[in-house]
Amino acid sequence: MKFMTLADHTGIVETELFADTYRSYGIVTVRYPVLEVHATVEPYENERGFSLRVHRVGKPRTKS
Repeated sequence: MKFMTLADHTGIVETELFADTYRSYGIVTVRYPVLEVHATVEPYENERGFSLRVHRVGKPRTKS
């Protein structure tokens, strides 16, 4: 498991890579200082916040 802070021009979000995702993509978080993250935003049941479920992490795409 790994905790990550993600930031872009819209703001900052805290997330974590759970065991299965970390096993698959954890090394990428060490190799590249900038990442492309594919995730789903999931609202809390009490509607007072959100979770970011990370599905995939990778090297950022380059402009063509």
